[in-house]
This record gives sequence, C-alpha cells and structure tokens, in this order.
Amino acid sequence: MADPIAVLLFEDDEGQALLTKEALASEGFVVDVCRTGREGLERLFTKDYQAYLIDIKLPDIQGVEVLRRINTVKPGAVCLIVTGHGDEVAAVEAMKVGASDYIVKSPYMGHLAALPLRVREALERYRLRVEREQLQTELWEHARLLEERNAELRRANEELKRVDQLKSDLVSMVSHELRTPLATIREFTGIITDAIAGPVTPQQTEYLGIIKTNVDRLARIIDDLLDMAKIESGRVILNKGFVETGPLIAHVLQSLRPLAQVKQIELTAEVPHASPGVFADADKITQVLLNLTSNAIKFTTGPGRVVIRVQEQENDILVTVEDTGIGIAPEDLPKLFEKFQQFKRVPGFAGSRGTGLGLVISKRLVELHGGRIWAASEEGKGSIFSFILPKYHLEEVFLEYVKSGIEEAKRKQGRFSLVVFSIVNFHELKALYGLEESAKFLREVEALLKETVRRSAGDIVIRWQRGEMVVILAEVDKAGAQIIAGRVKQAIEKHVFQIAGTAFSIPIVVTAATYPDEAMNERELFALCENRLSQAHVARTKILVVDDEPKIRRFLKEALELRDYEVLAAASGPEALEQLKHQTVDVILLDVMMPVMDGYEVYHLLKEDQKTRGVPVIIVTAKGERKDRQLGMDTTHYNYITKPFQLEDLLAKIQEVLKDAKLAKS
Repeated sequence: MADPIAVLLFEDDEGQALLTKEALASEGFVVDVCRTGREGLERLFTKDYQAYLIDIKLPDIQGVEVLRRINTVKPGAVCLIVTGHGDEVAAVEAMKVGASDYIVKSPYMGHLAALPLRVREALERYRLRVEREQLQTELWEHARLLEERNAELRRANEELKRVDQLKSDLVSMVSHELRTPLATIREFTGIITDAIAGPVTPQQTEYLGIIKTNVDRLARIIDDLLDMAKIESGRVILNKGFVETGPLIAHVLQSLRPLAQVKQIELTAEVPHASPGVFADADKITQVLLNLTSNAIKFTTGPGRVVIRVQEQENDILVTVEDTGIGIAPEDLPKLFEKFQQFKRVPGFAGSRGTGLGLVISKRLVELHGGRIWAASEEGKGSIFSFILPKYHLEEVFLEYVKSGIEEAKRKQGRFSLVVFSIVNFHELKALYGLEESAKFLREVEALLKETVRRSAGDIVIRWQRGEMVVILAEVDKAGAQIIAGRVKQAIEKHVFQIAGTAFSIPIVVTAATYPDEAMNERELFALCENRLSQAHVARTKILVVDDEPKIRRFLKEALELRDYEVLAAASGPEALEQLKHQTVDVILLDVMMPVMDGYEVYHLLKEDQKTRGVPVIIVTAKGERKDRQLGMDTTHYNYITKPFQLEDLLAKIQEVLKDAKLAKS
C-alpha cells in the first residue's frame, strides 16, 4: 500500500479548514492545518510535506508572499493557491511566482470533490519534472563523458597514425638503405663466381650460389616491405589502361616456367580464344599473378600441375590459380590474407619462408582495382586462389582515361588536352557496307591515327562511340592540341581507304579542349568536346516512324539510333501530322494498318501539303495489303517494304530513298 501524502494547509477559516481536511483525508491524505502564514512557515523546518495548499488571503502574510518564502526554503515545492471568486488575477500572479496550480473556492464547497485529484495531478507533474531534469542531467553527464572519451580516442588515433607513419617511414628508409649494400654484395658475388677475380674452386662456387640465393631472397623481402609501406600510406597510384589478359598471363608463364620445370611441375593456362580485357594497371595485376603462381609452384612437390584460368562472367573477369600442392589447413585459411602470416602447410614441409606479405599485397592491389580475392584448399589435394576484376564499359574506360590524365596534369601542374574527331556521315557507311566492313574500316583508320599522333609515353589513342576517335594527350597545351588536330585531319583526309573493294577518301571534323584552360574536370572537358563536335558535324538524317504498335516503334527507334539516325516516333496518323507542323524530317516510315487514319490516308495528306510533299515516304505493308492501284497511289514515287522485313533490307531502302531524293534535288 502506498504511503499517505502529507499536505500542509494554510487556512484561517476554521470551517473551510475542517471541510478541506476531511475531503483530503477521505482520499488517503494526511493534512496538517495552520491558521496563519507564520505558523505554517515555522513548520517547514520541523516536518517535510509533499504538497502545500495556501489560501490567498491570510491574516498576517499574503498567500503569494508565503509561496515565495516556501520556494526560497524548498525550491520547486508543490504549492497550490486556494482563492475565492474574483481573486483569479492574484492566483495567476501566484502561478508566475511558482505555484503549481490554483483552485477557486466554490460557495457550495463543490471544489472540495476535485481537490484530491488536483493535488495528485500537481504531484505527478512535479514527479515527471524531477525525472526529466534528472534524465537531462544524466544525458549531459553522458555527453560530457562521451566527448572526453572521443577526445581520448582522437588523441590515441592520432598517436597511432603517427606511430604507423614512423613505422612506414622507418621500413621505407631501412629498405632503401639496404638496397645499396645488397646490390654491391650481388655484384661482387657475381664477379667472384665468374672467376673474374681469380680461380674459384667447386666448393667456393657452391658457397657463392648459397650467398646469391639468400641475397635474392633478401631483395624480395625488401621489395615486399616497400610495397606494403606504399600501400598502407596510400602512395600507390594505379596507371590504368585496357589490358588483354591473354598476353599478360603468357608473360607470367614465361617468367615462372624455368622455376616450374626444375620441380617437374606442368605450368599451363586456360584462356578463352578471344581473351577478355580489363581496365587495370598491368604491372600491378602481373604482380598479383606472379605472387599467386610462384606460391603455387613453391608449395607443390613435383611432379605436379599449376593452371591459370580466365573466365568472363556477366559483370566480372574471374582469374584462378589452381595447384596440386600440399594444401592449407582449415584453421589457417581465415588468416591467409593477414600480414606476416606464415604457415607450414604440412608437417615437415621444407619450403622457403618469406615475409608473409605476398598475399596481403595481392589482396590490397586487387581491392584497389575494385575487385575481390579469396582462396579454397584441402590438405593434401591442392589449393585454388581466385580473384575477380570488374568489367568496364567503353564509356567508363574513356572517362577513367580522361580523369587519370587530369590528375596527372594536376600533380605536374601541367596541361591535358583531348582531340576528338568524327567521320562525316559515318552512319551512311555502316548502312551501305554493313557493320563488319565498317569495323574493319575503323581499325584501319585507328591504326593510321596512332601513327599520325606520334605518341609520347603518356599519350593514348582510344576509339569511342559512334565511330569517333579520341586522342588523349597527356602533356599538351591548347596550342599543341590544335597542331595535333590539324595534323590528324590532314593525314586522314589525304589517305585512300578501302571498304568492300571500293577506294575512297573520307571527310572528318575535328575539335579539341584543354584542362585547365577551358574546363576544370573530366566531365566538363568531355562535354565541351562533344558540344563543339556536334556544332561542327553535319546534321544527322532525321526519320519519323509512324506505327500504332509500341514495341515496333521502340525497336525501330533503337535500331536506327544505333546507326546514328535521329528518330522521331508517332503512334497515329494525326499525331504524325501534328509533329510535322513543327519538325522537318528526311524520311517518313509509315505503317498501313493503323486505327483512326490508315497509312494510305496519311500518305495522301502528306503529298497534298506543300511542306511535306517532297519528303520520301516508305510504306510498311503486310503481304496482300497493297492497294495502291485502287487508291490512286503515284507508283513512280511510291516506296514500300513488306512485313516481316529484315533490318538490313529496311536500312538499304532508307539509303535508296535518300539517294533518290538527293538526285532529285540536284
């Protein structure tokens, strides 16, 4: 049962005091009554009360003054002012001074029924306020402690960074300092071994071979330490380019085959005939493959087998190195890519030990490329180390080249320029000769372009979309870019090319843009080049496709845009006629069977309009639909193609009507 609530009542009227006390006592309150303000204030020092009921009018001290003195002695005490009718203003004033609530006396004592509830509510508000203040205090204290802890962590983190930097600097310095005496040892060992300094006995030759082996091992350890220091300090810069995996793996095999042959290990590769390429740093990926493959050879006892495989997946290129070696214990697999981890794969294995950094370095290098590396193994049966590298779309490769070029220019405080050129009406060549012949032609143009640019070490030539060629010039300013642009244009337009046995010259348009003179980042530079190119380029042929079938409209739009036509689409005859009020097109591709207005009706309206009369129209009909004789079609200028049609036939028809239209104008 809850403890009774102690209340001190300030009331000079004996009857009011008695009734108030009874009303509260019936609800479990313990009430003490005082007739004057002084009497009540004296009791503050002899007994604790949970609430105070103060009449606004007392014989000696006004109720508001009593309230002030209680708050002085007991700050935050729960005080309720009791006032008669007409004294509400004084009650409001008391609330401003600190009263928890006020109660208006009723002439018929009706207020007494609500009095216990009002007191309890005031006490509950007080309790909630105290809890809130306590929680706020605790939160402030937690926040203070948290801030102190964060400050300690920041100091500790800065200290760790400083120590780590000192460690990296020490490793780097020591490694660099070791290289010079190590090179000296290697050279003089070679001089003695080659008998340049005098005759050498077989035993001395054996000892010198041991020295050389250990010098080479120490050199590899130094290289690992330097690589790790660079990676951890963020100083590794990837020089990315488009790398074909086939030649890269062939180089790895050539480098490690002598080591494999000594141990009677068959070293092979399984790479697709059309080896997939990746956009990567060739040296870093070669380093990863050398690490994994040399480990596989090291931990395989002959005779055995090591295979490098490459598989092209939907979004990645998967590379695996599989061996028939001694395997890895299950408990060691999770620690495999941690620093300085060295494992005896099986008891008694006598393989040489290194720094334990090779796999860590490989992991970091793969991750820098946005890839992932992992291993699977079974003791006594061998291991498979795998890593994936993300595939890149050509536009991503292009933008990455530009971004890398700008970053290099920033570091050297130099200039970086793009020179872009496009073949005029290249889409017509594709339509006339097909994609295969056009691709051969582009390869010939690209080869000529690479010869013309006379690239320096950092310059790159890359083909981009729509048949354009992009020349990326690493350290060329605006004037240099203009010179290159002029030389490219002159060389290409003078050259005689062959497509399907036909000899001809091609016109091109060229533009250039330079960082930081004209643009501040790769996208600005690219956008500027593209904008200038579009302004210089001959306008593309514009085709209006009129068909009520959404799938057909979409197919034709995508297929024609892929071949560099500008395509408009309309779902009905009225919509097509409305578009032609505001658009000028070169060809109209018009379906026959459409609701509201069929193709023949649209055709007649087009020929009656002065603006569209000369625009070539290709009617698309199904077998048996042709009604030109019944409908009075002008068969001399009536072009049609029958469904279902081959895309090549449609493209040829478009070229035919464009050629006829051009001849008619000349």
